[in-house]
Amino acid sequence: MDQWTFCEALGPEEGNKVLRDHWATWYTEDMLAEMAQQDVEIIRLPIGDWTLRQYGPYEGCTDGAEDAVQWFLDTAAKYDLKVLLDVHCIKDSQNGYDNSGKASNVTWIDENNFSHWPQNSANWMGHWNGDSYDYINY
Repeated sequence: MDQWTFCEALGPEEGNKVLRDHWATWYTEDMLAEMAQQDVEIIRLPIGDWTLRQYGPYEGCTDGAEDAVQWFLDTAAKYDLKVLLDVHCIKDSQNGYDNSGKASNVTWIDENNFSHWPQNSANWMGHWNGDSYDYINY
């Protein structure tokens, strides 16, 4: 459901194998060249905060991510494309949803389906007790 759970479930070796395949095929040089020919000026590259400094289950699972990002930046520059490097996910999730790298407060409906949209939580700030933060997660 999210990259945290993905890396926990598959482990560093298998998770890294799958991620390396993803990085090698998500954007290719041919795609970037074609975008440049179509007058695309900028491409967004979303990354998690663990991409360059691994922690938790990302350790080992995301080995090679820095090289993949550098390849992307170099290849985009080759075709005069700008890159918006979007640090899209931060430690402990900025909103508690799967698109932030780590879903929180997930309610399983059955063995294959879950709900989490009504339960957003910005754990990255610290623990919210309903009135204020018990602490700020610096």
